[in-house]
Amino acid sequence: MAVPSSGQIDMNSIKNELLASNYSSGTAATTPIGLKELSNGSIATINTANSPNMPNGVSPHMMSEFYSYNHDEGTGGGV
Repeated sequence: MAVPSSGQIDMNSIKNELLASNYSSGTAATTPIGLKELSNGSIATINTANSPNMPNGVSPHMMSEFYSYNHDEGTGGGV
């Protein structure tokens, strides 16, 4: 499940999308999460097939850049 296209989103759920391709997986973060690391590919390589719904990797980093991001877009697992 991709990141929602509107409303409140959170960094732990964005990390779930990056690591498990499931924003709502409910997996608890075991390490601190930084927006910079989520945005620049340090947590997981950003799926560029999901353009334009992906973070741009440029400071200032904003959570809103993740709206509608789908980590498995274009890999056969996207919707």
